[in-house]
Amino acid sequence: MPDYRIFPVAIEIQIYAALLLKFFNQGLDERLRGQGERISSLQHAVLRILQYDTLTISEISQRLGLDPSTLVRAVDALERRDLARRGSDPHDRRRHPITITDKGLDLIQAVPEITAEDPTFQALESIGIEAATGLRDLLRELIQEFPEGKVVAELLSTMPPAGPG
Repeated sequence: MPDYRIFPVAIEIQIYAALLLKFFNQGLDERLRGQGERISSLQHAVLRILQYDTLTISEISQRLGLDPSTLVRAVDALERRDLARRGSDPHDRRRHPITITDKGLDLIQAVPEITAEDPTFQALESIGIEAATGLRDLLRELIQEFPEGKVVAELLSTMPPAGPG
């Protein structure tokens, strides 16, 4: 039997999660515009992943927990801007690995994921490292309860830590 007390909590968490995403993306969008690039936060996330590995749409979708069809337009736009490039696999004609271009790498290096001036960073800093780490750990635990969450959490744990500069 479901614990119906969870419903109002779940709704409130949905609202907070949507607001957090909005705040994170606003800061990122400002930094991207500062570099003269008009790419979406999704396109930026794809580039961030591609900086570590050449992947197919399917592999990127698994890492982001998104449907592959969601990524096709994002990758198309990155290709048009010469930020990423689709290749071909000589062993499998159906497979089209995607690589980040030098221009894409330059953009990723020029635009930090978060800065000390970012309102989200400042909000996390104001609650302190212990609370921020606890929040991260709770979010990780929650994400792992979703069908693709374990894969996403595992992949995130293998990525190099981001930091200033």
